[in-house]
Amino acid sequence: MLFEMNKILVLLAVVSCITSKPTVLVTDEPVCGYASCHPVNESMINVHIIPHSHDDVGWLKTVDQYYYNEVQQILSSVVIALREDPARRFIQVETAFFYMWWNQQNKEVQAQVQQLVNEGRLEIVNGAWSMNDEAAVHYQSTIDQFTLGLKFLEDNLGRCARPKTSWQIDTFGHSREHASLVSQFGMDGLFFARFDYRDRAKRLDEKTMDMLWTGSANLGAYLRRSDSNVFTSALYRHYSPPPKFCFDIVCQDEPIVTDEDSFEYNWERRVNEFADFVKEQSEQYLTNNIVITMGDDFQYQAASSYYNNIDKLIEGFKKFNPKINGKEANLIYSTPACYTKAVHDYVQDNKIQLDVKTDDFLPYADEPPRVWTGYFTSRPQSKKLERISNNILQVSKQLSALVGKPYESNAALSQALGVMQHHDAITGTETDEVERDYHRQLSQGIEKSTGEVGNAFSAILGLPGDLNLTSCTRLNVSVCALTKKDEYNLVIYNPLARAVSHYVQVPADRYGKYEVQGPDGVVVENRVTDLIDYFGEVPDRVEGTLIFKAEDLPPLGYKVYKIKKLSNEEKQIKTNIKEAVDRLGFEDKYVSFDTTTGELKSITIFGRTLEVTQKFYYYSSSDVSNPWIFKPEDEKIGAIELPLNSNTDVLVNDGDLVREIRQRFDFGISTIIQIIRIYKDEDFIEFDWLIAPVQISKGGKEIVTRYTAKMVDPNDEFFTDANGREMIRRKKNYRPTYDYTDEEPQSGNYYPVNTRMMVKNDSYEFAVLTDRSQGGTSLEPGQIELMVARQVVNGLNENEFDTPLKVRGSHYITHGVSANGDGTRSMAAIERDIALRKLLQPWLFFTLDDVNVKEQSFLSKELPSNVHLLTLDSWNSTGNTILIRLEHVLEQDEDPELSKQVTVDLTGLFKPFTIKTMKEYTLAANIPLEESERLEWAQLEAVDESSILSKQKRLSRKETDLGITLEPMQIRTFIATVEFV
Repeated sequence: MLFEMNKILVLLAVVSCITSKPTVLVTDEPVCGYASCHPVNESMINVHIIPHSHDDVGWLKTVDQYYYNEVQQILSSVVIALREDPARRFIQVETAFFYMWWNQQNKEVQAQVQQLVNEGRLEIVNGAWSMNDEAAVHYQSTIDQFTLGLKFLEDNLGRCARPKTSWQIDTFGHSREHASLVSQFGMDGLFFARFDYRDRAKRLDEKTMDMLWTGSANLGAYLRRSDSNVFTSALYRHYSPPPKFCFDIVCQDEPIVTDEDSFEYNWERRVNEFADFVKEQSEQYLTNNIVITMGDDFQYQAASSYYNNIDKLIEGFKKFNPKINGKEANLIYSTPACYTKAVHDYVQDNKIQLDVKTDDFLPYADEPPRVWTGYFTSRPQSKKLERISNNILQVSKQLSALVGKPYESNAALSQALGVMQHHDAITGTETDEVERDYHRQLSQGIEKSTGEVGNAFSAILGLPGDLNLTSCTRLNVSVCALTKKDEYNLVIYNPLARAVSHYVQVPADRYGKYEVQGPDGVVVENRVTDLIDYFGEVPDRVEGTLIFKAEDLPPLGYKVYKIKKLSNEEKQIKTNIKEAVDRLGFEDKYVSFDTTTGELKSITIFGRTLEVTQKFYYYSSSDVSNPWIFKPEDEKIGAIELPLNSNTDVLVNDGDLVREIRQRFDFGISTIIQIIRIYKDEDFIEFDWLIAPVQISKGGKEIVTRYTAKMVDPNDEFFTDANGREMIRRKKNYRPTYDYTDEEPQSGNYYPVNTRMMVKNDSYEFAVLTDRSQGGTSLEPGQIELMVARQVVNGLNENEFDTPLKVRGSHYITHGVSANGDGTRSMAAIERDIALRKLLQPWLFFTLDDVNVKEQSFLSKELPSNVHLLTLDSWNSTGNTILIRLEHVLEQDEDPELSKQVTVDLTGLFKPFTIKTMKEYTLAANIPLEESERLEWAQLEAVDESSILSKQKRLSRKETDLGITLEPMQIRTFIATVEFV
């Protein structure tokens, strides 16, 4: 009750004071960035006190619940407290919340905030829409949500709101790719708190908590001043204040009393207690600077209380002057940027070299046996919905840009996806209620963006009214209302900048006979197959799937197909494989089975056969397993095989277009249905699986699938992608930078797999590509294990339509010679092509309206296969500036030809408009490249100025020169001024 009364008093104070006149006179001239830092003293221990509040964009409460219950009070209270004393500092992280708060303030308050930012008293860190996870996210979504947040800050607060540091204090492990992206955003520092307890102990002992992190093996050589190196600091005590020094209204710690006449006087004692903590921490850091965070989750709702006590600490250190190992301490209000600059200056002046990190901080274990690898897979439905939402967002952005629609056209979906990257959203670690709220936001965003696509198509085609298009996001459960019609049009849009062919699957009557007409009116071969499952509890579903091949979809273009239902016919006959064939597929692409057991024996692709087995297993979960943590009940037993048995059906569907093997595994805890599809002209085999609700009455279960390839002399290493970009070498029971102890032989060897995982020997490789992020490992040479579903007792027992959820997903299997040397594509190039085609699939729009232009490309030519049009988006309210990102999709040495430098000419590339100028920006498009100034570290050599990786070389291009050169893995970002044709 007392806490609630305190909150009421705080709210009254906020209401009465937020619009009052400033108590401190300030200048109008911006003095932000490093110029606004309080001075440090080289002969003293500099204690950088960083006030902050960690505000989750959803977790135990929804975004709106957190905002209206806590965050709006925090921001208003902090603004008041900062204006009371110009020495004070605060850092703001989550732009989603700041956006909500800013839009509710009057002009006077907004001007006050602008002043605080201009003077460096309110420092923006990260600047992204949310503090994104680093394990389960895809790089495209990370870039987009940083771009979204930073654009809002730049548009409303200007240059002083450009973050110099990334603040990733609560993510559950840290990705090397994220470090690379942060560098490319133009930031100087990265701060985090969560990493392995063994690594932490070693770094504290060796004083390497501050380091330089090389985030890319491609963007500049090791120990070069490239766009992938970033100063990184690991926080000492999580992100909390020292013990007994929390002064928020939710805390019970003893306040500092400076009145010597009071019986509660404790000033000198409390200063000495704080000095003891400073001494303990300073002995484990390399320089004379340390960070002490003052804040925690949703703190500073009564900011003045916190600041008043910090003020007394700072004053007390001056008054009582406690010594830290013989040195005086200089307590200052600070920020992550100011700490970064202080460490930089100290190591430069004293010619000290920092430790250099080249791998990642995954997985994360805070103590044995708690290894945080469960969230790599948790809530797989949400992880898939995020990928679907990104797919439609990129489509809508492209089409909006192509017709000059304003930047705000896709705001709802962009913001929902920005929220979805949060480290309690994409991870699946939120409550069921919050998950439903995330899905609601995505659904509303998809609906609005689909409407924008209809508007864009109408504009392109010159239609008098809007084309009525429908997106069906529940095709995986065979739900799409328009497909129940006897006739409809299917507009298939290809968001890639090169032509692709795509096997289309849409809901259909399982007994129906259909005609599919291509854009030229020619009938296209099609096939109707049974669903993977009848989803009886799902309303409005149908019980068949129509499959046909959409050939050569034009780059950034579409084709229109007319679907007609002609009649009903008898259900297709399916043959039991045990009584028929032992192999199914096409001439150079097929799978072989054991005719006795029905088990997979081998996979042939490109005429090369590899012995491969695939089985499902489960781990029994211990009580420690939860949405974050994967902990088998008995690590000695490991995973338990789900065997094929007499109740298992293994059936064959044959056809000229696609051939299927359908398997059904019935066992005590669940049922798994799997369709193995061999497409006639694809370079992969698809494993489409569905896992029925898992019984957890006797404890949680974690379902995995294992693919085991019999390779000659397989390496004991395996490779996983980092957020869909560069591949990272892994090794069982090993960490590159500290001694690994294998108390958890399964979960401790799990890593995030965002798009692909691969094993290989010296010349041959076997890869599995995923349709969402999952946890994966290789416990034996040649083996790939992926966790596909989790049903644990603690926090993961999901329901929809009043029944436990099923999980459906796909894996794409390929193998071959790593590099042929005969001019054909390497396996790496093939794998990256598959990953990209599955990330940005041709999007299906359903309509009953007639579309008068049946086929069209919005590009005059396709881009090379190693260049990806990562972003095409409107950039202002008038549509005459467009954001363009180009990406080289291969790493160095992955392909003899395609891994080389490549140049593309954008002159005349886009049919709807002409590019007049292109100005280059940092990766998040908020800083012109010419204005990006990063700290230089003496121990890193300068990049060759003749290399396109160097800033100098990129700036030498004239803005009217539309020839763009890319090195492997390089992304270049431009804002183009355009003139529509």
